Amino acid sequence: MNDKRNNFVCIGALHPDYVLQLKNNYFKNRTNPISHKKHLGGVAYNIASKLAFLNIKTELISLNCKSVNKKWLIKNKIKFTSLTEKIYDRYYTSVLNHKGEMILGLAYMDNYEKVLPVSNIKNKINKNIIIDLNLHHRNIKSLITKYHYKNNICVCGTSSHKVYKINDSLNKINVLILNKQESLNLTNKKSIKEALQNIIEQNKNLIIVITNGRNTVFAYHDNMIYSCKPLKVKIKNENGAGDVMSALFNYYLLKLKKFNEVLAKSVAAGGLQVSGYQSEKKTYLQKIDHMSKNIKVKVSKYNG
Repeated sequence: MNDKRNNFVCIGALHPDYVLQLKNNYFKNRTNPISHKKHLGGVAYNIASKLAFLNIKTELISLNCKSVNKKWLIKNKIKFTSLTEKIYDRYYTSVLNHKGEMILGLAYMDNYEKVLPVSNIKNKINKNIIIDLNLHHRNIKSLITKYHYKNNICVCGTSSHKVYKINDSLNKINVLILNKQESLNLTNKKSIKEALQNIIEQNKNLIIVITNGRNTVFAYHDNMIYSCKPLKVKIKNENGAGDVMSALFNYYLLKLKKFNEVLAKSVAAGGLQVSGYQSEKKTYLQKIDHMSKNIKVKVSKYNG
């Protein structure tokens, strides 16, 4: 923490996100009225967008996109590098109940699974590189292998169906952020604690965070186990909360010395996203500071 790597490179998904929210309690096998929103999304984009909002120099590397989206990236101070000339279809749709709680996520991501010429990406030195798991597993392995020597590598789990892509790369990753199901699928274990121990045994130098929705978050850093429970907030939209938490975790990992503060503030940021809170940078960070003071982080020695 607190090193000179203050630039971020986010590699992975950039695509339209559709949010369909039911207006009332729904009836199975019947037509149900909804509200509809469309915006740019994708794990890598969501993280890059939040880091750029915090005035961090950020590059996004993904499949090519429409010119209107490139203009939006420029406007929001995100440097964009395309992996392809062709613009491929891909999108994500989240279905929320009338309270804003996610019922179902539908991902059309097949075009990310093409083997792409990632060797053409310029070399990166002294960067914080954040990789989601949407690209082909050969591309992900190649990127981690290429960049891990002279950069910090953070991998965000993305989907329980995709975590297998880092089975052979855990020893080359610096930070790993997963949700409960992703951790269980990665390790073939039955509980978060068992999964956490399994990952630590494979790389004791890893910084690990495992979230579990509204339940306790577990983390590992420097031979210590950390845990805390997110604050209860009024749910407006659960979609994207994990990406915001990941962005702020990387942000505070760069800015703060105390890991318990890094964890508390990033967990608070995830809760803030769920509540639908929006503001300019200064007020946003002040709100996180205020919320994080009410998050109690427990710390214990790892005895694996």
